Amino acid sequence: MSRLLEPVAVAAVSLAAVGTAVWLDLSTTDAERAAASTGLATATALPGVLLAVASVVVLLARPRDTVGRVLGAVALVWTVDGSLDGWISWSLARDVPGTDFSYWFVARVGAFLLTGLVALLLLYPTGHLLAGRWRAVAVVVACASLALPVALLVAPDTVVFSAGEPVGSTELVPFPWSDDAAEVVLRVAQVMTLGSIVAAVALVWVRHRQASATERTQLRWLLWAGIMCVLMVLAAVTLSVGGVVTAVLLDAAVAALAVSVTIGLVRPGLGDVDALVAWTLTTAVVAAFVVAVDLAVLAAGTALLGERLDERDVTLVVLVLAVVVYGPLRSWLGGLVHRLLLGRRGDRYGAVSSLAARLETTGSVDEQLPALAGAVADTFKVGYVRVEVLTPDGGRLAAAHGDEPAEVQEIDIAYRDERIGRLALPVQGFRSMLSHRDQGLLVDLVRQAAVAIRARLLASELQESRERLVIGREDDRRRIRRDLHDGLGPALGGVALRLQAAGNAIDADPVRARDLVALARTEVGEALDDVRRLVHDLRPPALDDLGLEAAVRQQAERVRSEVEVTVAAEDLSGLPAAVEVAAYRIVSEALTNVVRHAGARRADVRLEAGSSALTVTVADDGRGIAEDVTAGVGLLSLRERAEELGGRCEVRCPEGGGTTVRAVLPYGAGVVHTEDPTDLHPDVERSAR
Repeated sequence: MSRLLEPVAVAAVSLAAVGTAVWLDLSTTDAERAAASTGLATATALPGVLLAVASVVVLLARPRDTVGRVLGAVALVWTVDGSLDGWISWSLARDVPGTDFSYWFVARVGAFLLTGLVALLLLYPTGHLLAGRWRAVAVVVACASLALPVALLVAPDTVVFSAGEPVGSTELVPFPWSDDAAEVVLRVAQVMTLGSIVAAVALVWVRHRQASATERTQLRWLLWAGIMCVLMVLAAVTLSVGGVVTAVLLDAAVAALAVSVTIGLVRPGLGDVDALVAWTLTTAVVAAFVVAVDLAVLAAGTALLGERLDERDVTLVVLVLAVVVYGPLRSWLGGLVHRLLLGRRGDRYGAVSSLAARLETTGSVDEQLPALAGAVADTFKVGYVRVEVLTPDGGRLAAAHGDEPAEVQEIDIAYRDERIGRLALPVQGFRSMLSHRDQGLLVDLVRQAAVAIRARLLASELQESRERLVIGREDDRRRIRRDLHDGLGPALGGVALRLQAAGNAIDADPVRARDLVALARTEVGEALDDVRRLVHDLRPPALDDLGLEAAVRQQAERVRSEVEVTVAAEDLSGLPAAVEVAAYRIVSEALTNVVRHAGARRADVRLEAGSSALTVTVADDGRGIAEDVTAGVGLLSLRERAEELGGRCEVRCPEGGGTTVRAVLPYGAGVVHTEDPTDLHPDVERSAR
């Protein structure tokens, strides 16, 4: 209930004040208002009602919000000022009490509205003054905004009411000073208060440079309101109109302020504020140009034709100029202003096609990265872009466009839910603000570039993998040839010689013959051991003797003295031989890493065979992998074994600790992605050991 107290109070007082103003306007004649030198009270109070609505919405969405309270205070002063302005003319005509107080409030308290404006600028959007060295400046500006209201409170009536006061004195505390001195004080106070508004605007810019992304979006809404207020004031001054038109322009300016502040505080991401700012500036410039052309044409027509140019002709000329000039000019000028302010982010198709053309003319990743950085910089009109791409071996390739600022924001580049790099943009500057539409365009650009970069990386990786396979195959052949030539061959040759010697000694020396046969038998046993070792290197015999599950359990038993290992397997029958060997080697290497590097107490091995892929997972509860650790031969071999079969192997360190190795080994139709790609591509990925 307490959260409703403030918005209900603001709404009740404001409605009561504006209702009173409406009643007073209906009860007062134009002559009575002219005699009191007052206008329509409703027109005076209406801007306060707009601010009251904004205050109520903000306080309902953000109870006890400081900016919402400032809006409410300004709204109450404004609406009450309007109703008392109507009371002046009504009470003077009927000689009823309250006229003196009304004069005092309207003439002396109404200036506090300027202080409220300064407070709004200083506190929006956080409700707090700037921190650090700027806090003292903000306090000085706030005090300066009080100069004129305080001076009006103590100034003599003869200075405040230059035309003479129609009723009694409104001086609260008579000061012993002359009218000339009071006039000087009022002028100085006026300069201080108006200067405080300028200083508050400057502090808004300072806050924008220090603010977070969300706060900068909120401040952009305030920027649009400021532009609208300036345009309304310029329109009123340029057109030199008064009365209803001036009131409408003022109401439009206040309405823009109320709406923008409300959206900025409650829902800053409601729309594309950058596009709104560009559209407003474009429309204003085009409208001013069209008006200037109209005036110039009409002036020339009047000078040439004189009285022959009647009102109908003038209207026709204005309409023709509006149709011929306004539409094409607005389209051209709008695109120009938008490109100057925000780049090509409004032309989604053009930006994407331009990037595609750049990527088509580049070859390697080293050339594509600068192309992507340049395309993003041109599209979003930012001074700095850095692109980083992760390489298969855990390294990084990077390219930058422009000079690096003090602070940047980083955006992940993903391909099929896999993070393959990062994009860095400036944090400061209004061009670095990304609306929802801009974020969508950035995603489109990065996605297209990610596909090309990923394809190029995969092609390079494939070529390197082929080279490693050829080199590995030749190394295996060389090793087997060496083992056969240097080990098994001489051993069998020696056996043959001993058997020949034993045959020659059978008749002459049977004992020696038996010794030679026994020695030959021993050498044959050693040769058989060499053959078994060669066969084991080609394919672990345990896979044929025991099967994949039992062979993995045998590997778990091998390290159980160092770490507790559990093995879970599901439906491993009928797997291709290559998949069995790869899974066995991956589990063996992963368990070896757990024992050597992880310092873990427990490791879990899981083998899951799907319709077309085998998923191998080895997770431990060890210390994990440090960010600065470079990929080692062990885990690089895990990736290579998976990639040889068209699969993939991921190594990650969950937030809870430990390391998880997960490999997908496809068979049959081809590569099958896991059901939950986020498991394979976490937010935190470390380099392999």
